[in-house]
Amino acid sequence: MTLIRKLPQAERALLKRLGEVADDRGISLSLVGGVVRDLLLKRKTWDLDLTADEDGIAFAKAIVHRYGGSVVLFERFQTARIVFPDGKKVDITTARRESYRSPAALPNVSAGSLDDDLYRRDFTINAMAISLNAVTFGDLYDPFGGRKDLRSGIIRVLHAGSFIDDPTRIFRAIRFTRRFGFRLERRSATLLNRAAATNMVQRLSGPRLCREILLLLGDASPEKSIETLDRLHLMRFLSRGLSYGQEARRIVRNLNKALQWWRKRFPNRPIDQPMAYLAAVLTGMHTSVVKSVIRRLQLPLAQSDILEWSGSARDRIMRSVSSKSDLRPSQVYHLLEKAPDECIAGLLAGALAHRPGSVVRRLVIARLSRFLQRDRDVTTSITGDDLKRLGLPAGPRFRIILRQIRDAKIDGRIANRPAELELARRLVNRTISRGAVADRAPVFQTSRSTRTGQHG
Repeated sequence: MTLIRKLPQAERALLKRLGEVADDRGISLSLVGGVVRDLLLKRKTWDLDLTADEDGIAFAKAIVHRYGGSVVLFERFQTARIVFPDGKKVDITTARRESYRSPAALPNVSAGSLDDDLYRRDFTINAMAISLNAVTFGDLYDPFGGRKDLRSGIIRVLHAGSFIDDPTRIFRAIRFTRRFGFRLERRSATLLNRAAATNMVQRLSGPRLCREILLLLGDASPEKSIETLDRLHLMRFLSRGLSYGQEARRIVRNLNKALQWWRKRFPNRPIDQPMAYLAAVLTGMHTSVVKSVIRRLQLPLAQSDILEWSGSARDRIMRSVSSKSDLRPSQVYHLLEKAPDECIAGLLAGALAHRPGSVVRRLVIARLSRFLQRDRDVTTSITGDDLKRLGLPAGPRFRIILRQIRDAKIDGRIANRPAELELARRLVNRTISRGAVADRAPVFQTSRSTRTGQHG
């Protein structure tokens, strides 16, 4: 009962009720997986995964019938996910054994015992269970020495074929060693190195590989894990052309500081940390390499956009914002207006990689800070209706003139609606007098006077 008491009262009460239903149906029910490990480590992770020694799906349906909620079935893996009316989620699995028809394939599943179910797991520290039945409620079941390995700070696989059967465990082992400050048990380390040297990871589907990479990059301070991926040559499975260069290393080493800076100032604008780190790893890579990573991981459009900014576009922007020449705030705005936040965080990390007090560091941080905290949100009161009233026919010139007005406001040359209207009048008159209004869209070309900030 001691471990169960570490759970919040609501979770304890829920598990007790589920154990009572299991007793009524003659089912042996256990809490399993990472939550057991985290209870022993005194870490707060309340993902509730249960294993039933009989039909877990039928048991889940009975729970929903009694207590309400909804259930989602994953019949291939004999698993059901319950979402209770209060939003709590519980996964219930039939105790099962697994076999693999070939390396890296999804497993074939058949009914088994609790021991079978624990033996199929990745590491001993994740192969423990806590009984939820009334007579043994709270008792720890640890057939493979997981508790001892936790105390010793060891990651150990349960059998010699573990990394070959499921190469995602290679990435999980790296992630857990860094997350918990553990080390791989000697035999397990040998098995991992051998598996990493094969091409088994290449057999993983894009989504399976993507999930493990993003989980690894989502941990707190994943820099050491990234170094391990590089040392084991595992980045080749993202793209054969991917190399972890010096500039990328500098950005990765400083990205955590940049993300802390960001979270402190923009708590309501969260960064996708895994994608920020992946973009940092790809710093300096050719567009073809970036696109091959996107294809390999089968990334959706929003995440693909983040990575596409990590290559040549990022290098071009960094050269501009770190330039010692005069750069108007509106020019910085145009460089960054479409850049994903994750890439702006990467630019900040690049600045932090320079020594404190250096000109480049001060320039880049000042320019990025102004854009993020002020200029990005600048708007004008002028609309297309105003331009129509000033005599400008509808057309592509609307966008150009509205942009010039916003630029002037960003640069501090106008500050209120009367000034905006006066500038709009000048730009409209100039456009009309030069005959720039035509049936076809004109080529965008900013006049010399506009570039220098002088109007009229």
